[in-house]
Amino acid sequence: MKHLFCSAAIALAIATPAALAQESLPVQSGAAENILVYEPDFFAAANPSNALDMVNRIPGFSVSDGASVRGFAGAGGNVLINGARPASKDDTGTSVLTRTPASRVERIELIRGGAPGIDMQGQSVVVNVILRSEMSRQHTVTAQAMIFEGGPALPAARYEFSSSNNGTQWGFQVARTLATSDSTGWGTSTRRDASGAVVSEERLRNRFDGGGWSTRGNWSGPVGEGRVEITGGYNWFEFEDELSFSVPGSPERLFTFDDDASRADLGLRYERALGETLNLETRLIQNYRWGGFANSAQGPGLDQRFEADRTSGETIARGVLRWERSETLTWEGGGELAYNFMDTTQSFTNNGVPVALPLASTLVEEIRGEMFGQASWRRSERLRLEAGLRLEHSTLRQSGDASSERSFFYPKPRLALTFDPVENRQIRLRFERELGQLNFGDFAASTSLSNDQVRGGNLELRPQQRWISEAVFEQRFNGEGIATLTLRHDEISDVIDVIPLDGGLAAFGNIGDGSLTRIAGNVRLPLRDLGMERGRVTVNVQYDHTRVTDPTTGESRQISRVRPLTGYINFENDVPDWNLRWGVNYTPYFRETTFNPDQKRWFELHNYVTLFAEYTFDNGLAAYLAVTIWDDFRIDRDVYSDRATQALAFREEQRIDPRDFLQFRLRRTF
Repeated sequence: MKHLFCSAAIALAIATPAALAQESLPVQSGAAENILVYEPDFFAAANPSNALDMVNRIPGFSVSDGASVRGFAGAGGNVLINGARPASKDDTGTSVLTRTPASRVERIELIRGGAPGIDMQGQSVVVNVILRSEMSRQHTVTAQAMIFEGGPALPAARYEFSSSNNGTQWGFQVARTLATSDSTGWGTSTRRDASGAVVSEERLRNRFDGGGWSTRGNWSGPVGEGRVEITGGYNWFEFEDELSFSVPGSPERLFTFDDDASRADLGLRYERALGETLNLETRLIQNYRWGGFANSAQGPGLDQRFEADRTSGETIARGVLRWERSETLTWEGGGELAYNFMDTTQSFTNNGVPVALPLASTLVEEIRGEMFGQASWRRSERLRLEAGLRLEHSTLRQSGDASSERSFFYPKPRLALTFDPVENRQIRLRFERELGQLNFGDFAASTSLSNDQVRGGNLELRPQQRWISEAVFEQRFNGEGIATLTLRHDEISDVIDVIPLDGGLAAFGNIGDGSLTRIAGNVRLPLRDLGMERGRVTVNVQYDHTRVTDPTTGESRQISRVRPLTGYINFENDVPDWNLRWGVNYTPYFRETTFNPDQKRWFELHNYVTLFAEYTFDNGLAAYLAVTIWDDFRIDRDVYSDRATQALAFREEQRIDPRDFLQFRLRRTF
């Protein structure tokens, strides 16, 4: 299947030059070479209900809600509304687009490489959704369900209201949400000893249930000489997962995971023009999370339970001063102050006996300050340069079962160049130092009982750092056609993976330096020449080669949880005369490997297919139906009897027949 996948990508790549020779269909409207403007008519054939439906159809763009990096810059995603990102980190670009009616969209700008007055925040490509300011009111009601083969059947619903009146907007939403897992089903689990002889064969069953509630309100409008945007939300969900192994005539082994979590957030953004060329933007963001989870294992001679209660929060205050010195030169500078914490209390019992875990109860706090400056220079309509520097200082404090305090200082430079040698062709170059966000949960103990893993906490965690060198080559053709090639290399310091601890335990920790080399290609071809006026096919392929030194064996290996080969094929077709949109999404293959001192685990997927169709009735009611079918997936695990020599104790092979599932949605806007 991998060979078929690669062959399809190569065939499309070979076909691309012929398509490039065709006359381009312009989507620009008085914009600079690097700004493509999409009017509502471009999306009309798909009968979009909200702004997300529109943005998802922009050639060569994929919505990102932000990377797991430190601070607000770089974590705000690649979606802007009227030139600004959402007021809260928890109020993602996807969420804002979902509740923005399509009728309110005046136009959508695809900005590649920067534009005057636009804060790219480290993104090479962003969309800027420009909204109409005239008076309007709109209600949207959505009902949906996910029905899994063999259960469960999960219902969900959402009500949204939005109002706009000459620059003032407000709205709210209430929703019953879903909590799902598609990687569940029935199968077999076979264990073999080091010689390959079968030790045991068990039936496997994995099932889940979950859901929750959420609400959000937002308001924006002029206040004094500036403009204020406020958003706040609350979300609660619970999720239950159950995995059992059984042999006819014998008691089963049962592993359960229960998660009950809540979160609330509040975001405030204030923007004011201090002059014709000077603009001030300030933000205050607060989020708070609380809840607990439990992991248990029961069976013959087996009675284990791990429980955890966690409370965490983040406070960010940020200010940016932007000066448009001229039509070709923009300066910006500012600062950010953040406070993060996580308070964790955990316990573990084995056959009724409490087991002491390193750092079972701990409070982790971080105070972080950052100063930054950036200049964007447009040398010509075809050449733009962006250069910036962020200076970060942070202090980490840990108390509870153990105490520690450490301070870090990181300079984070960025240099980006965008060049348009000819119309519809662009080259983007980037060199940047990026810091990963620490997962405060890694400072405390954790378990995965079904995989025989109990982990302690780690006082010495440092943020993972990357020096990124990237080149993107983009060619647009035939209106909606696009081909991109991305070459990237990361030099990584303080790679975070799993390290061995004394007493046979392990923990998340820094394992040294590593690297990533990426080659990615994306081709989107319109199918007009095949008689499908509104048809298109997209092929995406990404190859990642990573290297790091294993902390247990001292040998070179790939980095855990990085998939070497990923990709998908997507076909869509609009039939405006029938008010119909239909298509197929296909993921042929991926393989993910996780390394631990005492074991190695593989997850492998083949042939994940979703067929979908959406029909819009004359009264505006839209009905969406999708069915997902995929082949058996496999989970293999090598467990070692000696972590130093990697001598094999047993090999476990799980073959799982996953639940196919159906998605159904009714949406009406009025």
